[in-house]
Amino acid sequence: MKQRLLRLILFLSQLPLLGSFFLCLAMHLVGPYKARRQLIRLANCSFISPHADIHCPRLNFGEQVFVDDHVTIYAHADGGAVSLGDRSSLQRYTMLELIRGGNIRIGNDSHIQAGCQLTAAMGSIIIGDHVQLAPRCALYPYQHGITDLNTPIARQPITSKGDIIIEDDVWLGVGVIVMDGVRIGRGAVVGAGAVVTEDIPAYAIAVGVPARVIGDRRQLAAQGAPKSAMK
Repeated sequence: MKQRLLRLILFLSQLPLLGSFFLCLAMHLVGPYKARRQLIRLANCSFISPHADIHCPRLNFGEQVFVDDHVTIYAHADGGAVSLGDRSSLQRYTMLELIRGGNIRIGNDSHIQAGCQLTAAMGSIIIGDHVQLAPRCALYPYQHGITDLNTPIARQPITSKGDIIIEDDVWLGVGVIVMDGVRIGRGAVVGAGAVVTEDIPAYAIAVGVPARVIGDRRQLAAQGAPKSAMK
């Protein structure tokens, strides 16, 4: 009975003028936070919270995308495009910002947890399929200039070594920071709090500041070790 009511309310949410009222009602009925992801299944369409803050003319959604409350997607006048793949999700207080031609592409079934910061300036951020970013990860494909001692850092030109590329099935732990020009290979795991300044090979396990490789998932699999790694 409740699911039928929710489907009716979601249908009414498509109405002009009153649609936002019915969407907020459906959100209230299913509960907070990730409980709202069931609205995607019930409506068989994407869910974009009315409390998200979006200003991005070149924004492309796949199917069944979830954008939570208080997500910000902001493109400056010279910013590029954002593409969100099928069944991808952005959790609350995550910010996507684009400036100086930077683009952001997030693949299918990839999940960006709460409080992440993705700022595509000069370089782009390319995230593959089945990628997990734990809360408070930050991806910055640029650097501030610091060599002119007579000019405030904020006024010095920014530079970039290139795009950040995160291949399929990567897991970044809580608070990982990824810098410009870095490629993280397929299936790699980066431990909480690491700062990634160099490429990480496929299936590697990396930790530390700066991040260094301490193991290989393929060796763990061959040894029959537990499949869970690090938070």
